[in-house]
Amino acid sequence: MWPKLRVEVTLEGWIFMIGLRVFDVGALIVWLVWFFRLREDDGDDDDFRRGDDEPPDPEPDDGPGGLQLPLPDAMPWHARRRDHGGDRTPAPARPRRGVPEPVPARAPVKRRVAG
Repeated sequence: MWPKLRVEVTLEGWIFMIGLRVFDVGALIVWLVWFFRLREDDGDDDDFRRGDDEPPDPEPDDGPGGLQLPLPDAMPWHARRRDHGGDRTPAPARPRRGVPEPVPARAPVKRRVAG
């Protein structure tokens, strides 16, 4: 009924498949241990993340800093530019090319003779 298939796997193939499974299951176990320890953590002893010291006080502000907007030499545009080029001169019109020349055939055309 079904054809018999004989599949042979080399020794290197078996070693690779078993090694991959061992690595895969090991990574799953490590992730599960990490996840459940993180879940059981109450969040009070976060010294290993933040450190033992309090954060430093911010430095006093000496005045305005950064880029002052709008810039003093900026002037508003005289009209809204919806098309992003309304005040530009139009491109010169290209001359029309006309009707193209017929292209010669590369091979003779076989035509049926009515008969």
